[in-house]
Amino acid sequence: MKTTYIVTIEDRELEVHVIEGGEQLIVRVDEQDHVVDLHHSLANLTGSMIIDGRAYEALTVPWRDGLDVFVSGDAFHVAVVNELWARAKDASGAAASGDENIVSPMPGSVVKVMVSEGDLVEAGSPVVVVEAMKMQNELTTAQGGKVTKVHVKDGDVVDQDAPLVDLHLEEESA
Repeated sequence: MKTTYIVTIEDRELEVHVIEGGEQLIVRVDEQDHVVDLHHSLANLTGSMIIDGRAYEALTVPWRDGLDVFVSGDAFHVAVVNELWARAKDASGAAASGDENIVSPMPGSVVKVMVSEGDLVEAGSPVVVVEAMKMQNELTTAQGGKVTKVHVKDGDVVDQDAPLVDLHLEEESA
């Protein structure tokens, strides 16, 4: 299975293609393929990976619009979005409709639902964590609003584009 992501690291946007291959992933960045083995610990947000035969340890810390990733003493702010989801969101004009519908950017398992119906959330608030291909993706709101519907619960298996959380956006005060 091949999935394409739009990855923003600091101010640099990359198109990253991930091909699942049993125990390993083939990751194509800038037309160069890399063989990646991932090992993730849910207990302490650390993980180890072997990229092209070289081992790395990484600490990931969820942040409003992505992750802070610490590798070998260097810190990177990273946002990862499924390409199809990004295109659909851009084309939908969700902000203009007065509602935001957060959907799963990829097939996976719901690790944690962080909101309940009726909750008021701010822009960038985390709402659901979905795990896919041994990576956890914290999905956040684009704008602030009221949670009108939660479609999933912890442990649910979801398909790509499955509805997760619906919001009614707050009106901007004049």
